[in-house]
Amino acid sequence: MGYRDTSSSGSRLFNTSNPLVMLIIVNAMMFILLNFIKSIYTFSMLSDASFYKNIYNWFAMPGSIEKLMMRPWTILTMQFTELRVFSIISHLFWLWVFGDIIQDLIGNDKIVPVYLYCGLASALAFVVSSNVFFSNEVDFIFFNGTACIVLGLAVSAATIAPKYRFFPLIGGGIPLWVISLVYSLLYISSIGAERVFMIPALASALMGFLFIRSLHHGNDLGAWMNTLVEKLSNIFTPNPKKTKGVKHTAFYHLGGRKPFEKHPNITQQKIDAILDKINQQGYDKLTEEEKKILKQASKEDL
Repeated sequence: MGYRDTSSSGSRLFNTSNPLVMLIIVNAMMFILLNFIKSIYTFSMLSDASFYKNIYNWFAMPGSIEKLMMRPWTILTMQFTELRVFSIISHLFWLWVFGDIIQDLIGNDKIVPVYLYCGLASALAFVVSSNVFFSNEVDFIFFNGTACIVLGLAVSAATIAPKYRFFPLIGGGIPLWVISLVYSLLYISSIGAERVFMIPALASALMGFLFIRSLHHGNDLGAWMNTLVEKLSNIFTPNPKKTKGVKHTAFYHLGGRKPFEKHPNITQQKIDAILDKINQQGYDKLTEEEKKILKQASKEDL
């Protein structure tokens, strides 16, 4: 079993109170943005083909290596790209279920790295499979990997704690490995025999498994991401300068002088009285105030 890491030390990757919420928000924002643009095309009497060509295909990852070289950012954006309403609802629900378990058992700073690793693994597998099995149609194949990533998270969660149970009050609960297995089978069956999508799904699942197994052996594959973001954060977020308040300046640092220094009122009568005291009793019998008066008088040539 694991624990929820709620420490805030360091500047870890996306170190928010709940990075999972951030992932859900990004997915939802991308869905809203793309559908908003699509609605503009619809109201403008433009075809859906124009929307996919001019907008969607700049977010989804192309199968063509030449196009991918021209749009390298799609390796990241395709991980948050979805247009269908029921699909996004399903993805976000299962993302919350499996992601929350991962955060709860191994810490908040692991959910984003494992999400990105599964996305990258599915992206690489998609490029390979599309160019090997569909080389003649590769220019027309595009990929969004949100569903594949959720599959990878399901495998990751089951690898961490396969005996983690849902609904423990109902017959002792349902083990996590059963939930993950059912979800994986349902997703794979929905793909069918399309190898161009089957291979990325299996790659994401394998990456989810390897990430957790590596973590069990003491090797955090996401540590470099956290370190990189920490360094970038230190560069673009300079340390705030400490400013001294008025009270501090006025009462504690006055150029080496005391905050208040008493200057006695010197008169000729006081000086004569001090000199008479010296003649009668000696200099050692003078008080500190009298010595200061005499010293001040010597400076002023009184």
